Amino acid sequence: MLDNLPEPTCQVPPEPVPVQFQGYIDERSQYHVTGWLRNLADLTERVPYQVRLPDTGEVLASGVASALMPAMRGWEGDDGLHGFYARFSRPVSPAEQATLAVQPPAGPPLGVSSRLVEDFAPCIYIIMDVVDNCNLRCPFCIYDYSKTFKTNMMTQETFDAVVRLAGKVTVGNFWFSCLHEPTLHPRFMDYIEQVPGQYRDRIFFTSNLAKRMPETFFNRLAASGVHHVNVSIESRDPAVYERMRKGARHRIFQENWDRLVKAFKDASAPPMLRYISLAYKSNLRELPDLVEHLLNERAGVQIEIRATYDFWHIGQTFRQSEYLDQAEWQWLRDRLAGFSKEQLALELPRDLDNPDFDAALAASLADGRAGAEPEAVGVPASFINSPPPGYLPGRYGLRVFWDGQVAVQRVWGDPTAPPGPEIVMAETNIREITDLDAFFCGLPS
Repeated sequence: MLDNLPEPTCQVPPEPVPVQFQGYIDERSQYHVTGWLRNLADLTERVPYQVRLPDTGEVLASGVASALMPAMRGWEGDDGLHGFYARFSRPVSPAEQATLAVQPPAGPPLGVSSRLVEDFAPCIYIIMDVVDNCNLRCPFCIYDYSKTFKTNMMTQETFDAVVRLAGKVTVGNFWFSCLHEPTLHPRFMDYIEQVPGQYRDRIFFTSNLAKRMPETFFNRLAASGVHHVNVSIESRDPAVYERMRKGARHRIFQENWDRLVKAFKDASAPPMLRYISLAYKSNLRELPDLVEHLLNERAGVQIEIRATYDFWHIGQTFRQSEYLDQAEWQWLRDRLAGFSKEQLALELPRDLDNPDFDAALAASLADGRAGAEPEAVGVPASFINSPPPGYLPGRYGLRVFWDGQVAVQRVWGDPTAPPGPEIVMAETNIREITDLDAFFCGLPS
């Protein structure tokens, strides 16, 4: 009877399809590792990973690759949420740093980017001011100087504490001026030269060139090794220039400008020279020719033309007489269309092509609500410790004031969406931070 039973059917399971993991390590320091990791078989998956030391098997960190990587959007339909940032459970030695591996659970270790960064530079930007005043009172200024009656200056002691930050920021993103005019500080050039040479390429600053400076200033600047210098100019016409740059004298500006351009042209490796202009009715028709002149005759590497950052203190009379309407902005955009993005950074108003643009502008100018001071918005504690998508993990922006006060902020990283609320994670004085690495590693990532 048993001989008559049918032969058992043995179904051999199909070979599993190998998971196609792809990714690279972009940064690897003694404190952290960053990069990206995705599953090509399922781009919606958020792939887990571990950071291990191959020789001992020690796990330094683990997580899921789900952080925003804006540059990945559009890769074969990728949503860009495949980045990772991991801090280690302890600092690693140089030998361990060179061999540590990032590995998904069912795949080989990730490769290393050809542009691997091995420094611990957690700051996307550092915004600093060595003074708290300006020599001009431009009608469109984003800072309200109505209650400023003296100039406070950063001391050597404070600068000695600040200069330690130079190695903690990315190239070209250490602002040696932001809201105010840095050349008001008599030791401004000395401070630049006190930054270690290997970090000078982090530095840039913006100046109105309205204070007469000696020729030696421009020669020292040309040889300084800073990344770039921004010069503010709305017009070559003296009358328009002096109306926009209230308190400036065109002849002094021109004298400084000529010395700057000559010094940069004579130097072997000068900083890049950028120009910033705001667009108004008074200078609108001049701007296309101004861009050509700045690029071809005045050593400009890039020109930035932008709309006003409209703050509550900007006078209503100025708004009504100078703000551009829709047709004027569109005319300017069309006239500047022939310049490359490398030559021209054009920052236009939001909703420029909206049919209601002019109506909204007219309404806001008529009732004075344009630029109204915003109400303070509280930030939930959860945003500080676990921010919503759009913020960069493990990256910080620092605002450093003349007296050394520091505000540490989360950095918004999604260029396709309106920025999220400003999140201040910590406030202190730079002189109180004894160990910068420990300070940054102690912040929520």
